Amino acid sequence: MRYLSFADPELTHYPVVLLVPKIRKDDIRKHYTDPYPFNENDLLVVETFKSEGKKKPSAGEIKAWFAEELEPTLTHLGTKYLLVADADYFKVLTKLSKVEANLGYVVDCALGDFKVVYVPNYAAVFYDPEAVTAKIAAGMNALIDHIAGGYKVPGQNIIKFAAYPTTDKGIEQWLRKLLEQGKPLTADIEAFSLKHYDAGIGTISFAWSKHEGIAFPVDYLPIDPADPNQKNELGQYGIQVTHAYRRTMLKEFFIVARELGVEFKWHNIGYDVYVLIYQLFMEHLLDQEGLLYGMDIMLGDSGGWDCTKLITYLATNSCAGNKLSLKDQAQDFAGNYAQDEIKDIRRIPQPELLKYNLVDSLSTWHVYEKHWDTLVADQQLPVYRDLFQPAMVDIIQMQLTGMPVNMNQVLKVEQILNAIEGSALQTLGHSKVIQHYNHLLRHKHVAKRNEALKKKQIAFEDDETQAVEFNPNSNPQLQELLFEVLELPVLGLTDAGQPSTDGDTLKNLRNHTKDADTLEFLGALIDFKAVNKIITDFIPSLKSAQQGRDGWHYLFGNFNLGGTKSGRLSSSGPNLQNLPANVMMLISEYLMKLYGAILAPYMKGNKLSLGKLIKSCFEAPDGWIFAGLDFDSLEDRISALTTKDPAKLRVYTDGFDGHCLRALSYFGESMTGIDPNSVESVNSIASKYPAERQDSKAPTFALTYQGTWSTLVKNCGFSEEKAKTIEARYHELYAVSDQWVSDKLDQATKDGYITIAFGLRLRTPLLAQVIRGAKATPQAAEAEGRTAGNALGQSWCLLNSRAGSEFMGKVRKSVHRLSIKPCAQIHDAGYFLMQDDIKVIVYANTHLVDAVRWQNHPEIYHPQVKLGGSLGLFYPNWTTEITLPNGATEADILNVIEEHVTKQTGLAA
Repeated sequence: MRYLSFADPELTHYPVVLLVPKIRKDDIRKHYTDPYPFNENDLLVVETFKSEGKKKPSAGEIKAWFAEELEPTLTHLGTKYLLVADADYFKVLTKLSKVEANLGYVVDCALGDFKVVYVPNYAAVFYDPEAVTAKIAAGMNALIDHIAGGYKVPGQNIIKFAAYPTTDKGIEQWLRKLLEQGKPLTADIEAFSLKHYDAGIGTISFAWSKHEGIAFPVDYLPIDPADPNQKNELGQYGIQVTHAYRRTMLKEFFIVARELGVEFKWHNIGYDVYVLIYQLFMEHLLDQEGLLYGMDIMLGDSGGWDCTKLITYLATNSCAGNKLSLKDQAQDFAGNYAQDEIKDIRRIPQPELLKYNLVDSLSTWHVYEKHWDTLVADQQLPVYRDLFQPAMVDIIQMQLTGMPVNMNQVLKVEQILNAIEGSALQTLGHSKVIQHYNHLLRHKHVAKRNEALKKKQIAFEDDETQAVEFNPNSNPQLQELLFEVLELPVLGLTDAGQPSTDGDTLKNLRNHTKDADTLEFLGALIDFKAVNKIITDFIPSLKSAQQGRDGWHYLFGNFNLGGTKSGRLSSSGPNLQNLPANVMMLISEYLMKLYGAILAPYMKGNKLSLGKLIKSCFEAPDGWIFAGLDFDSLEDRISALTTKDPAKLRVYTDGFDGHCLRALSYFGESMTGIDPNSVESVNSIASKYPAERQDSKAPTFALTYQGTWSTLVKNCGFSEEKAKTIEARYHELYAVSDQWVSDKLDQATKDGYITIAFGLRLRTPLLAQVIRGAKATPQAAEAEGRTAGNALGQSWCLLNSRAGSEFMGKVRKSVHRLSIKPCAQIHDAGYFLMQDDIKVIVYANTHLVDAVRWQNHPEIYHPQVKLGGSLGLFYPNWTTEITLPNGATEADILNVIEEHVTKQTGLAA
């Protein structure tokens, strides 16, 4: 057992033992003892047990080591406190499942008579100095206070005043009192579901300071009102009952508060207010009048409210990552107050639920005070007010509008996908690779079972053995098959350090073998994985789409602002950003006989577009049109505009085809008769050398996003020589862009952050500590540089949010407020439901197109290179687009639509 004592000579008594994965004396002093009033001679440092051949020891191994080696030593030394700098050890020693939720706590050891305090490993300080140092301080101060007898449990006594009215009269009196006070309020709800249509309003809380507030029930009714601590046979203390009168009171409260100018602060307004608008203001899913009225009351013109989740994001956005949940951000104030049963509030007694709800509102004040000054000091206020708050208004409307779904088509697609999955599994089962691997698996099974069996042995021919077969969803089996049996190269690792077997890896592995059997297997596996992902990720969500009063179905998802380092929007439930785009797969003659009539529109030759198949489920109801606008090559244009690289600008100023330009740069020696100075000659590569043009795309994508020649070897299967040549030629072609990015990252080493789109700040804690490009530069710092460099371009996808806010801001004030509804923002595109009215379409084709043309920011302004896009109408569904010319008149649009419908009718015939 390796250990370190600061005392010289060593002592016989050490009150505190620090458990660390690795002993480094200077670092331990720097982070655990020197900054605090703590006598280092009272500390013995012990290095934790390492399990040979494993990344980390099992819980059983930790317990055995503690019992056999450490505890006797601790007892002999008179140790009272264990300072634990290893999360896995902390969990085992305390039997607590959460680690950072217990920062600042002194807890009992489950394996002996000791007190345990968690502190992060000093090695983590390098990756996020400010955040990790604060967490170490929480642990060290708790230890020191406990030793001195002045320890206070985190979160104790934060409530100085609380009221929990449970009668209609009491609730009404308190709501009136809150209005009379006229103070800013934090607010929070507890609901019965994450979806607005099922959520109800269990309880709601308001606080006028971080120590004072109220909470009361709305739709939560105790099983036994006389004894709220009584539960039923299902373990529920309450039930969901719509309380019309309390809802009316609450609605009137928000209306009057709006008139009086009372300001509200929420944490995750995209949930609380989204639910409240539906539950208080909308009569049904399609109640657009109620939706807009509720938005006006609860959100106004993006004013009268704050969201501390957005504030936290802007104050802490970092390449090191950040945790935005209220529980994480308020842990230093409220401690670990999370409820295990919060996913079903009926399983929490009403008194506990009300207190929990109130602590949420108190904590929201704390988080606001914690981060607001940082947001202002870091010049993020314009980003918050001018971009994020307006975008949140649109997000809430999108979440309440949903995507239109043809349920009949969903069921057909599900049937087809199940058949395709079955066909892919059959192909896998018949492949020589799998037959050989099944043989190996069965022999392993026989050996393992017979080793455990004492008398009766099993044989290879037994039914039990023959039932053992390859499971394509088993990562351990895939890893063994791909990298041990087939000896394919490991191209990447998972977060857990295991060889990656994801879809991109499988595709890239095809570039690393010429064996026909292996290629056949990989092709079948890729098809299976693609279809299986849709069946498991998208079909359940589509089938859960809710039916509106019009008989149509609507898929309601969630959009997350602040869910990415670049600021671009993300989504969940389902993740619409992950809809398959370019996945093509062969379809057997048998399946074509069964489903050919349905699949025909989505086929290209004998290959099916999975993306189009799933998109066919999205279709507007009668009287409406599903429409969208995708920016024209936004990331390429932004790269040209921000870097001012002549090689990128001339694609737009001179008319060069970008793919042809790059193909000429990479593979010019294999092309004859091409004049590099002639637009016509260079662009002719598309017809003369289509293979080279196509081959240029993958390496360009990889190198654009900070890849290297080794990336090209892995992804494209190039030889090292070819990959290095392409890498050198790429950087030669785009030397100006490279220098621009390099200058930005060099500045980040001085500032500790980079400024990306619209002034959004992305903090770079590693770059702030290193010299870029040196031999000693840690790989983690280089990786952070790649993340930051990529964000320089990706962050401008916020233009999509900005355009949506401009357009919908106009719509909500226009005669078309009920006729245009935002459905989703996916990547660089916005999607809408529009009434089937030519005047509505003309309005959208004017104002939405104007919004995406915006370039009134100095970093993206250019007199010639312009942003833009064209409005598309999807008919009969999302798979088929009618592209409208910019500035088209009513007559022009009608002609375009008529031509499209005529063409579609002809194809159908």
